[in-house]
Amino acid sequence: MKATRNRKSVLIVWTTVALAVALAGGGCGNKIELPEAEGLFSVNAYYPEDDFIFSAESTEQLAIINNNLFLITRDGDLVKRTLEYEEILRVVGLDDPTALCRDETSQLVFVWEQGAGRLGVYRSSDLTPVTSTVLPEVQQVAGMAASVKGIEVDPGSRTYVYLSDPETGVVHRYVYFDGDGFYPAGILCRSDGDGARFAHVPAGLTTDMESNVLVCDADTLRNWVIRFDPTPQLDDVSADAGDIDPWRGLAIPFGAVTCEPPAAADYTLGDAPECGETDWVGAPSSDLGEFHTPVATGMDGAGRVYVVDQGNDRVQIFAATGGWEMVYGDDSLMTDPSGIGVVDWRTGSDAGDINYGAYIFVLMHETGEVRRFISFDQFTYVNQEPPPPPS
Repeated sequence: MKATRNRKSVLIVWTTVALAVALAGGGCGNKIELPEAEGLFSVNAYYPEDDFIFSAESTEQLAIINNNLFLITRDGDLVKRTLEYEEILRVVGLDDPTALCRDETSQLVFVWEQGAGRLGVYRSSDLTPVTSTVLPEVQQVAGMAASVKGIEVDPGSRTYVYLSDPETGVVHRYVYFDGDGFYPAGILCRSDGDGARFAHVPAGLTTDMESNVLVCDADTLRNWVIRFDPTPQLDDVSADAGDIDPWRGLAIPFGAVTCEPPAAADYTLGDAPECGETDWVGAPSSDLGEFHTPVATGMDGAGRVYVVDQGNDRVQIFAATGGWEMVYGDDSLMTDPSGIGVVDWRTGSDAGDINYGAYIFVLMHETGEVRRFISFDQFTYVNQEPPPPPS
C-alpha cells in the first residue's frame, strides 16, 4: 500500500493563544497538551533562515551526526558537511542510496543502497568504509535507525539496525558485528493487523532517549507515530496485539495509560482510536497534533519528538511524554518535506545552558533542497535580539 500525497495548504506557521483555545477539548484518549504562548512566538518557535537554503545538489536523505550534516544525494554520493553546508568529505559511486542513520555512539554511519540491495558501514569521522552486506530479504528502505536494544543473539554484537520496508510492510531488524557485517534478527513490526502494534506503511524511524524505536506509519488511513520497545515481552498488553510473535517489538505508551484496557490512543502520536472506539483508525487530518502522511521523525536532547507531516507541509513537535507542543511550516516554507535533522546547541561556556532543537534541517523531497530553521531562543542568543515578527 503506497502513501498518497494529497496536499493541503495549511496556513499555520506560529502557535498562538487562539490555537490553544481551539484545542481545549478532547476525549479520554487525547494526549494533546498545549503550552502557553508568549507574545508573537510560542516557546521554541522556529524562524526560516533564508541564507541557508542548500540546493547545490539534489539530496535524497539527511542525518545530523556529531553536529555535522550528513547527506546522501541522488547522484550516489555520501557527503559530510558543516552546519553551514561547507563540504568536509565525500564518498562517490554509491548505488542509489535512499536512507542513512548513525549508531548510538555516533562513530558509525549506516547507508542503504537501494540499487545494490546493500547495507554499508562508514566511519563518521573520515567516511572510511568499514564493511557492507547484501540483504536479499529487504525490498525497499524508507528509513533507518540503530539501537542497542534488540533480540540478543550473541554477546559480541555491537548494535541493531532497523530498516522500514514499506514495500513488504515490515520493519526489519539486523544485528551488526564489528568488521563482520549484518545478520537477520527477525522483525520489529508487521502490517498484518489494525492495532497499535502494527505499521501498515512503515516510513521514517528514530530512537528515543531510552533506545526505543519510533515508527512513522504513513498509511493515509492511520497517520500515526508508534513507539516500540525492541526487546519485547510475551505478555503484550497493546490493543489488538494478535498472535504473539516473540521476535516482534512491544508497543509501549508515550505517557500515562488513559484507556481501560489500553487502546491505540495510548501508544501513538497522531489521531488514533479513543477509548471505546477500537474499530476506528486514524485518517488524514490538518488538525494540530494530527497528521497527513508522517514520513520522518527526529529527536532533540530533551527527548522532544519532531515529526515531518508531509501531507500538510509542516513539522510538529511533541514532548517526550507524547503531549503536543507546537507546529511550524506551511507550503511556502517546506513544500513536500521528507526528512529532518535536529541540532542541539550549548550556549555560552561549556557550563552554559543547552538550547535543545536550536537548529532544524528540513529536506524537500520534490526539489531535493535542504532548508535550515533556527529556534527563537537560538536566534536571540546569536543576534542579541529576537527575530522579526512573522510576515
